[in-house]
Amino acid sequence: MKNRKIHLQLVLMFIVAFALAVIFTEGTRYFGKSYYESNSFDAEATEYMDQLARNVLAPLTEEDFEKVLAVTPDEITRYRLYYGSLAEQIQNIKDQYASDIDGAEDEDVLKALKQERDAKIADIQKNFDDDDYVKQKIVVIKQRAVAEILEDQQRGLRQFKSNNTYYAYDFYNAKKEEHFTKGEIDKAAVYEKELTPNELPNVTRYINLNEYEQVGYLDKTYTIEKDLSEVSGKITIPKSMLAKSGLGNDLKAFTIAKFVYYCIVLLGIVCLILAIKVVKVGRKSFLIENGLRNRLDRLPVDVQIALTAFVAYITSLFISSMTYLARSIAYYLADSYYIDLIENILLVLVTYGLFVAMVYFIAWTWERVKCYDSFEQLWAETFLAKFMKTGVSMFENRSVGMQSLILLIIIFLGGFGFAIPLVTGSFGAFMFYVFLFFVFFIPALFLFMRRMGYLNRIMKHTEDMAHGRLTENIKVKGKSPLARHAENLNGLREGVRTSLNEQAKSERLKTELITNVSHDLRTPLTSIITYTDLLKNPDLTVEERTKYIEILDAKSNRLKTLIEDLFEVSKMASGNIEISKQRIDLAQLLQQAAGEHEEDFAKSNLDLRVAISEQPIYAYVDGQKWWRVIDNLIVNARKYSLEGTRVYVNLKVNNGNAELTVKNVAKYELNEDATELIERFKRADTSRHTEGSGLGLAIAQSIVDLHGGQLDVSIDGDLFKVTVLVRAEN
Repeated sequence: MKNRKIHLQLVLMFIVAFALAVIFTEGTRYFGKSYYESNSFDAEATEYMDQLARNVLAPLTEEDFEKVLAVTPDEITRYRLYYGSLAEQIQNIKDQYASDIDGAEDEDVLKALKQERDAKIADIQKNFDDDDYVKQKIVVIKQRAVAEILEDQQRGLRQFKSNNTYYAYDFYNAKKEEHFTKGEIDKAAVYEKELTPNELPNVTRYINLNEYEQVGYLDKTYTIEKDLSEVSGKITIPKSMLAKSGLGNDLKAFTIAKFVYYCIVLLGIVCLILAIKVVKVGRKSFLIENGLRNRLDRLPVDVQIALTAFVAYITSLFISSMTYLARSIAYYLADSYYIDLIENILLVLVTYGLFVAMVYFIAWTWERVKCYDSFEQLWAETFLAKFMKTGVSMFENRSVGMQSLILLIIIFLGGFGFAIPLVTGSFGAFMFYVFLFFVFFIPALFLFMRRMGYLNRIMKHTEDMAHGRLTENIKVKGKSPLARHAENLNGLREGVRTSLNEQAKSERLKTELITNVSHDLRTPLTSIITYTDLLKNPDLTVEERTKYIEILDAKSNRLKTLIEDLFEVSKMASGNIEISKQRIDLAQLLQQAAGEHEEDFAKSNLDLRVAISEQPIYAYVDGQKWWRVIDNLIVNARKYSLEGTRVYVNLKVNNGNAELTVKNVAKYELNEDATELIERFKRADTSRHTEGSGLGLAIAQSIVDLHGGQLDVSIDGDLFKVTVLVRAEN
């Protein structure tokens, strides 16, 4: 039931649209007008008056051509030189008769040919010698042309009278006292028109005699004007003559067409009322979901709007054609026109189909446009916006954009230029195109192919990189954008290779970290378990029990230190630690730290040499954390220095930075990468049995990083050197 209402609504809307088209296209021609006020009859009457003025009221006469028959000096000169100079014309005549004279075997024929040739040469010579002789020739030519013009006018007059037998007229030329009349001017008429003096325009004719004689030496254009300012009168169409003309059928067709158009408009009003008051199908009824709508909604919104507008435009053209169909039916009913019934039925069906499509397209498009909250959101979904964005992105690299644009223009002009010789058939245009083809198009095509080949090679290398195949570098050719892109890809390739090496190194260090943590935690834990079991023996003496407890205490403290250092490094690495910076004298801080460890160095048979600037060296640091850095570095040097050697600790200002240096000779062989010694739980393999946690340098590194400083480790043989830099303050 709902579908029937929709179809009925569409039919009603179609009839309303047809009625509106009739109003806008035919309303000014038919509504409120009689046939004699119609545009078609007005055009016919105007044409009749123009022909009447030319053929009857102001015809051409021989007197009008007196000025035309006068010969000017320019015409004489053009006549003489029309076929070239005197010598050229004489030579031309001789060349024309040369072959005939040479081939003539009869004496009489030969004599006649020579006489004919000599007569023409004499005529040409006289043309150049005598102006009057030439003038007489030109006058004869003009007279022939004038006679032909007057004869054409008589033929036109006869045709005018035979084609317009139903008109009657009565005119008087007061200036020439001439009277022109035809037909029963005083009888009852269906049409009449009064013309007063100065209402008829003057008749102006432009005569070119060269067109009648097919020559080019006469003056090109003569103007002959006839004054009709004092002509007055009227034209009528008597009722008695109506049946003898074609106007009867035209009048009948006009009346029928007018009635048909009134009926269509009335029907449109009725359908509009039914559509609004009775059927009442809302816009949402047309929002059906189907494949066509889904495909339409996948288009950019401006493309959908343009397509809808195009369908509406085509539909309007077909509806306008239906208004002409209504007029054709009227003429058919007046027995003056033939129409093809099947063709017009197809026209109505096709128009209705287009109208239905237009209604659905408009409903779908409007529903889609309503979904956007603002014009900016709508604009972002349009093809034009994407096109402009693409164009702008093409010119983000101006060199690429300009080269692409120039290449497109050359290719377009190449195809356009190829079409010109084909259309014109001009050999000169073809040769010019060939020149452009080899000079511009072929080099541009070669450049394009070379760039595309280079791009393909770059894409192949990029694909290899994406699959982990780090092949050799791409060859960088020239300074084009593609060359810069290839250079960037080479840099990216090296970055990927470095990243892979760092990843492999990270995996190795992670494995070592797990191994070292397990070893360093298991050692004191094993001792704790062992001595705990021993303490369970009730037969232990007091001295043994005391000894075991001391060992347990030492191992427990060792385990606690390891765990605390591990947590501290983890907190520093994650950034979950707060620092409180103050202006600290680093020289005084180092002096205190060195003093605390001086006795330990002496017990370890090491000579600690501290070199500190006499002036205070200030820096904004967290005093407690920076103390930990200095302490870790000094303790690290004490634990791993060769006995009997010196340990050097220096503090100075270098290029605005406070520079702390700790140098010592290692008692174990250093064969690791210097940077790996900073990793957590990383110690030289030969020093695994020492009591260090392996986190000293890692903790120091983290603290220095938190202060925006720099910690570097270097190894030179057995010489181990740590350098710490932090910004010094005045």
